[in-house]
Amino acid sequence: MALSLDPFAPRAARHHVAQVDRPSPDLRNTVLLLVSDLVTGTVEASSEGTVELRVWMPSDLVRVEIEGPADAIEHAPRHPQSYISLLLDELADRWELEHAGDDGAALIWFEIDRKAPPTSRNGHS
Repeated sequence: MALSLDPFAPRAARHHVAQVDRPSPDLRNTVLLLVSDLVTGTVEASSEGTVELRVWMPSDLVRVEIEGPADAIEHAPRHPQSYISLLLDELADRWELEHAGDDGAALIWFEIDRKAPPTSRNGHS
């Protein structure tokens, strides 16, 4: 999904992510929080242009990628008053900020492992 970097981008991103799959409420809330904060950070850095938001939710993990202008993408996790890098460290199993190439683009992604619900040994929940 292409997101215009405007004040409505975080809401559009949350709506898009919420349509991808039906993960557990805790996982859904975590993904929505991280996506919302990352997109908000890109909008704060650049109020023009677009970013690409990609989301995969196969049975074993959730992966979210945001790709766009490096000045906007790099702003969110590196801004001194931002806590998104702390959230990513705490809530995501893996994340990375990558430069996509010589075109001035960057990519930030995170993954969260989808864990099977615990089962009891005696068959009772």
